[in-house]
Amino acid sequence: MKSALKKADLIKDYIINTRRELHRHPEPAFKENWTHDFIKKQLKNLGCKPKTLNKTGLTADIGKGKNRIALRADMDALPIPEENSLAYKSENKGFMHACGHDTHMAMLLGAAKLFTDTKNPPPVRLIFQPSEEKTPGGAKGMIEEGALKGISEIYAIHINPEAEVGTLTLKSGVMLATADEMEITIIGKGGHAAEPHKTIDPIYASALFINQTQSLVSRKAAPKSPFVISICTINGGTAFNITPDKVKMKGTVRTIDKELWQKAPQWIENILKGLNLSLGIDYELAYERGYPIMKNDPKKTENLIKIAESIFKNIELMESPIMGGEDFAYYLQEIPGTFVFMGGANKKKGIHSKLHSANFNIDENALPLGTALLYSLATK
Repeated sequence: MKSALKKADLIKDYIINTRRELHRHPEPAFKENWTHDFIKKQLKNLGCKPKTLNKTGLTADIGKGKNRIALRADMDALPIPEENSLAYKSENKGFMHACGHDTHMAMLLGAAKLFTDTKNPPPVRLIFQPSEEKTPGGAKGMIEEGALKGISEIYAIHINPEAEVGTLTLKSGVMLATADEMEITIIGKGGHAAEPHKTIDPIYASALFINQTQSLVSRKAAPKSPFVISICTINGGTAFNITPDKVKMKGTVRTIDKELWQKAPQWIENILKGLNLSLGIDYELAYERGYPIMKNDPKKTENLIKIAESIFKNIELMESPIMGGEDFAYYLQEIPGTFVFMGGANKKKGIHSKLHSANFNIDENALPLGTALLYSLATK
């Protein structure tokens, strides 16, 4: 709706200034205390009556009527030291909004301003959710405490700093993967590096473990069925000539195949059991189920595309799901809705980065587009 974009452009400064203030004060999962108080104050200034849910989360209802629509923004930041030299650079040492949750909150607060400036606002619920980045996430707690009570559908936008401003990317049906976490400790017997026969080398066993997990990807999953096992941290040893007693690893398992998802933990443990038999190592495996497969509702997705066509220059339909995970999936297990990616890059201005990077940044001209879409989804 062009009128929605014009309205969002009129409050562009508010949205940008809000985003910058949030960017200055990043906070980790379930410790979004400053963020909570800031959002609460903004909502009260707009005449809303916010409620605190799930420790640091918030909801606020605007308008009256049936078929209330929910719009969600996540709140937490990441433990990444910011490398940008922005005037509004993170003031919380060691943390930054490297996943763009500051932009999500700012766009939703912008939509709240538009709703409250409307004479007869539609029935809408704003959901500001803590802890999207850290398993088990904040969505389940929000749902358990009533965030979806009386809600008929739900939507969320995620910024994409690699796609150009004016681009919207989405997929009907399965769009994002599971996101399980695992921690593995391989326990051997330390000793002098010159006498490997007197040790049980956990570093060698770890290397075999990492290689063998990739055989699960290549031999357990069908060629057209995405399956990702990534070991992302490995720690062991203190010196060049000492075989350590143990090695610790952390990693993730991601798939869009329910059968693979169910069987993965046992397959991983079978590899560890085999190493125990062949090398004599002991092991500890802590496997934690992460977010479920995220599935957009086809009808809601089709409707969103029609609304977005007058706001975004380029709407891209994904050919296949991606292996990122999102706890927005829990909301979509309860009620229909859609999750989309919105472009925030501007290569001509030299603004182009990646999610979860220390130099994450966006062209803030993208923000009114997101506010306009959120507003339009509830006023359709």
